[in-house]
Amino acid sequence: MSVPFLNLDFATPQAAWAAHSAVPAIVAGYPLLESVRTCHVQTTPGTSAYGRAPFNSFGHSRERWTDRDRDIVTPANDLLYSNAWIDLRQGPVVISVPAQTGRYFVLELLDVYTNNFHNIGTRNTASDGQRFALIGPGSDAATPAGTTPIHCPSALVWVLGRVLVDGDDDVPAARDWQAGFGIDGPQSPAPPASVAQWQSGGEPVLDFLANLARALHDFPPPPAQRGVFELLRGAHVPLKPDGALGELRPATLEGLRSAYGAAMQIIDGASRAASKAPWRFSTRLGRYGDDLLLRAATAWKGLGALAADEAIYATTDYDDRGDLLDGSRLYRLHFEDGGQVPASAFWSVTLYGEDRYLAPNAIGRHALGNRSPLQHNADGSLTLHISHQPPPGPRENWLPAPPGRFYLILRLYHPQPSFLNGQYRLPPLENMA
Repeated sequence: MSVPFLNLDFATPQAAWAAHSAVPAIVAGYPLLESVRTCHVQTTPGTSAYGRAPFNSFGHSRERWTDRDRDIVTPANDLLYSNAWIDLRQGPVVISVPAQTGRYFVLELLDVYTNNFHNIGTRNTASDGQRFALIGPGSDAATPAGTTPIHCPSALVWVLGRVLVDGDDDVPAARDWQAGFGIDGPQSPAPPASVAQWQSGGEPVLDFLANLARALHDFPPPPAQRGVFELLRGAHVPLKPDGALGELRPATLEGLRSAYGAAMQIIDGASRAASKAPWRFSTRLGRYGDDLLLRAATAWKGLGALAADEAIYATTDYDDRGDLLDGSRLYRLHFEDGGQVPASAFWSVTLYGEDRYLAPNAIGRHALGNRSPLQHNADGSLTLHISHQPPPGPRENWLPAPPGRFYLILRLYHPQPSFLNGQYRLPPLENMA
């Protein structure tokens, strides 16, 4: 990966200083802006799509997400999603969950910096339903009666719900249960300025910095992470609450342009496998601490990732020969144990194109897993095939790929200790050419 600003090839020291000051701030601010952008898209009146709704109300997807859905990168295909953007500036907001039926679900709570600070799900909700009160930072409001309090680190909270669907025939029942989620709280008087005034369509780095300035004013970072943004002030780049950047010096603008390109390359590079090992995953997703690069890379390739105690995301960009995956080839994923992947809830493997969205295909299949109607081999093992052209063997076991590059994510919900401690190893993706 080539990072252009590292060679210090600038006309002036001022340009070099601006570039070096801006790169860390852009990396640190990228997840914040992805949250704000997604909130803007999903709460703006007059648009209709899965998951879009006003503040403090749920928007439910009626169908499983496909290649046509583009709000969020790397969506799963075996779930119904529920989205809600919660504004806690006016006081607590109550989320209600219906009585459990044995169906897997999780309501993921993310702060505005994309940290998964809490989950409401099958493991911590009463069997006859429960009500949870989300309470904003610094609030002295009383906890509403009959609720379990959840103290939130930011005044804007993204609730990203997932409800398991066992095939097309199960969608109506999943919808009916999903409709039992409720939200009760004060109406949001007006969106935060950073959401309402989202800026795009101009020069990318200037749009980014204007949006960042407004977002930092609306949602200040924790004290330990403020210094990375203060570097911009030292480079004479203002971070005013209204997002106005003023007249930047030509040298400063030169450095900022270089920094933006470099930062995006760094984030993209960090999202890719660090080696050509068959599968890579992190147990630190969702709860990043001060690992700002991991947080940015996750927002780039898997916005809204759950913490590892709820789900593991194992990713592969490479086959067993160390070559990048390409749909023009035939691949085999062979489970000697018949697919007994140690996940207490469920597991599935999903295919994505280079653009980080579900890839279109003629049969509309985007994932296979332990709830799919798969055919096992005579010896009890399980073989999945991935390719652009139909492979030999049962079509039920085929995961269609685009003709070019792609990657896979194998998700394990409620991963078991044998996976987390390395006792269980996922089989490599074998190149059958």
